Amino acid sequence: RSLDLHEPFLHRLVDVVVDQMGTAFPEIVERRQFVASVIQAEEESFGRTLDRGLEIFAAAARQAKDKGCDTLDGYAVFQLYDTYGFPLDLTQLLAREQGLKVDIGAFETLMEQQRARARAAQKTGSMAAMLSGVELPVTDDSAKYTTDCCEATVMGWVDASGLCQSGSLSDPNKTVGLILDRTCFYAESGGQVGDCGMIKSGEGVFAVETTEKLADCVLHRGRLLEGTLQVGQKVTAEVDRQRRSSRKNHTATHLLQWALRQVLGDAVKQQGSLVCPDYLRFDFTWPRALSKEEIRQVESLIQDKIDEDVPVTTAVMPIEQAKQAGATALFGEKYGEMVRVVAVGAASADRLDEAFSKELCGGTHVSSTGQIGGFLIIKEESVAAGVRRITALTGPTLMRYLSERSRIVDELVEMLKTPAEQIVVRVGKLVEDNKVLTKQLKSAGRSGVTDTMAQAAKLYEQAERIGGTAVIVGQIPESSIEQMRTAMDSLKKKAKSAVIVLGTADGDGKVTLLAGVTDDLIKTLKAGDIVKQIAPVVGGGGGGRPQMAQAGGKDADKLPDALEKAKDVIRRALAW
Repeated sequence: RSLDLHEPFLHRLVDVVVDQMGTAFPEIVERRQFVASVIQAEEESFGRTLDRGLEIFAAAARQAKDKGCDTLDGYAVFQLYDTYGFPLDLTQLLAREQGLKVDIGAFETLMEQQRARARAAQKTGSMAAMLSGVELPVTDDSAKYTTDCCEATVMGWVDASGLCQSGSLSDPNKTVGLILDRTCFYAESGGQVGDCGMIKSGEGVFAVETTEKLADCVLHRGRLLEGTLQVGQKVTAEVDRQRRSSRKNHTATHLLQWALRQVLGDAVKQQGSLVCPDYLRFDFTWPRALSKEEIRQVESLIQDKIDEDVPVTTAVMPIEQAKQAGATALFGEKYGEMVRVVAVGAASADRLDEAFSKELCGGTHVSSTGQIGGFLIIKEESVAAGVRRITALTGPTLMRYLSERSRIVDELVEMLKTPAEQIVVRVGKLVEDNKVLTKQLKSAGRSGVTDTMAQAAKLYEQAERIGGTAVIVGQIPESSIEQMRTAMDSLKKKAKSAVIVLGTADGDGKVTLLAGVTDDLIKTLKAGDIVKQIAPVVGGGGGGRPQMAQAGGKDADKLPDALEKAKDVIRRALAW
């Protein structure tokens, strides 16, 4: 900004970097245009943030100078750092240019408060975070891929006080992480949420709310529902089968990445995902919103593979072998020497070359795509510069969603008296008609205001004068209360000192009265008192503030009488 540079320019250097580094990093050659577009979008976003931050700084500096203070407020400095990314030294430099200092003490206090909040959130947010450095028992969780129920032995539990490997668990109010020697529960990982369910023995029932993993130990986080559980006791672990819809959504996520690459190209790279029992969410690199046609193509490709009911196979192999087989890895993810490959379209582990989708993945999946049932994208949005997010439904959740949509269509059919296949055209016609009517109403409103103002101007010219006060009373054409208020404000400004009463009646005989008094007269006469005295004449009532009051009535024939009474009320009040 000091150099008067306001337009993005760094993205222009992409070609130079590609020329210099393309041999070592061939992927940047292939994605040259995509990289440039993302950098440009980031520059534009940062430019907006920078400009807003500079506005905040300028306002804070101006406020300090107005107060005769030579120190910039610590909260403003913290806001610039926390919200707009201004380093402390940058703010200090800007402050020096303005002849100001920075309240370092207040800034550091606010920073420490934020650090404390972050530490508290970390401490309470995850049981796994509390157990860092503690040596925990190893859990065999291989059954998570093959069954929803297994026999196990209680090895202990962890709570806020640490690891317990002896005694019994009996407090139903305490949330703990129960540890078993083996489990069929899937621990949260790779974007897939952890399983929930029940762990039962002859003496107690433990409800698992979620499952976490720390190193090789699986923590079944939940609380005791009945009885007690003891270390060394035999138990049965049962996963909530409804929660296992995560399998459908996880396989559908793999199909989604494959379909996006088919439609958009290899520039699509996964940036993250969330796999829940009820829905899936997938983040990927792409510089713009997908068109409706592109979304339809993606959905169609996935539904075709679901209808084909192709097999889903898993295989464990060295990571180099997996890469040679063409398996996709998530950028930034750390993998061990041995990895698990999920292949969609391969009949067996020794026929991975048949698969059209191969990914490194430790999650649970269906055994064939037909089990997914169906697939529908319900939202496509931006989450960051160059990153899009798709939310989609499968299986029973999709059926419930479609059922609700069908119910809405049925209601529209009944409401609009139109066949379902013609609803879009009918609603489109209603929208266009509404636009035309709205335009006509605005035009009529402007015309009404003009008529009202014209009549108000005539009343001003005919106003009675008592001393230096204008008494403006009269009937105006059928007008809305907003139009009457506009006329009232105009008359007050023009007359300076005035008492005003306006009346109008609509086609149904309803009367509206509006009284106004300028500030210099409200000790003598109040608008509310005027309408209270004249409203009964038209069979109504009303009230309001000293400066302006409103009343309604139902006898339009008596409106002239009400206005005459208003003149009498005003004359008596001003005859001091």
